Amino acid sequence: MASSDTTIPHLRSIEKGKQLVVHGKPSLVLSGQLQNSSLTASEYLNTVWQKLVGSHVNTVLECVTWEEIEPIEGQFSFAKLEEAILEARKDGLHLVLLWCGSFKNGISDATPSWIQKDPKRFPHAKLREVGGALIASDALSLFHGKAPACDARAFAHLMRHLKKAENEPGLLGDSRDRSDAAEERFAQPVPEALLPFLTSDWDQLNVDIQRNLGHFKSQLQPQPRGSAGKKEYPLPLYTNVRLNYVGKSGDSESGSVAGG
Repeated sequence: MASSDTTIPHLRSIEKGKQLVVHGKPSLVLSGQLQNSSLTASEYLNTVWQKLVGSHVNTVLECVTWEEIEPIEGQFSFAKLEEAILEARKDGLHLVLLWCGSFKNGISDATPSWIQKDPKRFPHAKLREVGGALIASDALSLFHGKAPACDARAFAHLMRHLKKAENEPGLLGDSRDRSDAAEERFAQPVPEALLPFLTSDWDQLNVDIQRNLGHFKSQLQPQPRGSAGKKEYPLPLYTNVRLNYVGKSGDSESGSVAGG
């Protein structure tokens, strides 16, 4: 969704697509990405800024983890993020922040400890092993509303802070969540709005998605995170997904993209 505020970075419609506009001018992103935990290690960052400048990139992709900004529920800290922003500005670099909230690398290891220590309040997805047994995964279940709501709240605080100053979701080990709440949603009809979209854009779909649509019957799960963040600061957002791998999954035909 493009922002109506042209004073902040935004996407502008052009004849053959979208164009990123920064400071009122078209911007080409020449980027480098730091490792997933780089933002929390200022000592490491101090050694790489000049290397980034020397490589002639103009943008750096860095992660911001949920556990870093909300270590205690309802209490937020952005000190290390501020350090990174100031360093980037000093060297004339733009930042693209990768939000690692409920997911990071296909699991939920970037969530705060108060999330991880309370599985009753924040249930995990369940995976089906070969033979049919269900096991708890390392990823939160999106079919229980408390975790997505808390994630959205944290992301909104992040966007609000950026105004003053979307990583790798998926599910490894199975094609989808097998928890009771997920199974109930899975049994419901396919959303009406999804069918015409798939029909009209069929040729643009990933071949693995096309191959698996024969048994596709997943209900879209509305995610409040993006809209909550946009309300605070309508920067352009995007989503990247975790690639799948073939392991001991009970459903190894789930394609190249992690399920969920």
